[in-house]
Amino acid sequence: MSALLLVLLLQASPGNAVEAPATPHAAAAEAAPAVAEPPAAEPSHAPAAEGHAATEAEGGHEDPATVIMHHATDQPFFGLPSKHMVFFFLAAFLVIAGAQLAVRSYGAGGVPHGVGAAVEALVLFVRNGIAEPNIGHADGRKFTPLLCSFFSFILVAALLGLMPFAATSTGNLAVTMALALVSFAGQQYAGISKYGVVGHFRNLVPPGLPVWMLPVMVPVEILSMFTKPFALMIRLFANMLAGHMVITTLLLLIALMGQINWLGGVAMAPVSILLALFIMLLEILVAFIQAYIFTLLSAVFIGAYAHPAH
Repeated sequence: MSALLLVLLLQASPGNAVEAPATPHAAAAEAAPAVAEPPAAEPSHAPAAEGHAATEAEGGHEDPATVIMHHATDQPFFGLPSKHMVFFFLAAFLVIAGAQLAVRSYGAGGVPHGVGAAVEALVLFVRNGIAEPNIGHADGRKFTPLLCSFFSFILVAALLGLMPFAATSTGNLAVTMALALVSFAGQQYAGISKYGVVGHFRNLVPPGLPVWMLPVMVPVEILSMFTKPFALMIRLFANMLAGHMVITTLLLLIALMGQINWLGGVAMAPVSILLALFIMLLEILVAFIQAYIFTLLSAVFIGAYAHPAH
């Protein structure tokens, strides 16, 4: 946010808002056709508008939509093709490193300390609050590592995106699609490992369903099998992207007001900065909420395949 704020303040400065005066030669060149051909004075607004647009383009002014999409979408990063890819691997590395430090923090008595205590609290929360209530005691413990991985990665990736010059990898549709596919694989494994391939797909049809309803219910159930991961993918992507677009839009108001009047840009700066800081604090809460929702829904979907009778 600090880098974006610096760019916007430079764009809103009075030096950028004032256009360079026309040279005497250019003024003479414009005046000569006007004197020679008086009737051609009315259509001169179109060339003037084109010249004004060219002046703005040369001055570095960009369309607001272009600025928003530039800061909300993926960009190259230090010679690498994808900034989201860099922070994706960084988030994965931090999660793995945190897990390794937690394992090593256990003392001789089996009591963790430092990072291990925090990680253990997270694991117990996911196991006792998400996995076992939705999947069952035995199956819940089996899927706890997967659910902990979801929660930890999504949380770390979202918090990394709030740092200056960083990016939220879960704001990339490819990343959320990969997470949703892993969740989909876990859902299918939960049913196939307990009932076999045939039994798993037979359980998709509710018991006691009339035969004449099968042509309708079978396609619906198969479609719902794929809509579950699709909902996980879109929900996480949209929530992570929306926050950054709102912050960028709020800071962009400084440059937009500065182009109208530099006093307007100065007056708008504290309002936009305070609102952007509020949204960033809200994004910290959103990071925890989205990690929890993705993990909870994955557990609910896994439990539905592991225990279709319920």
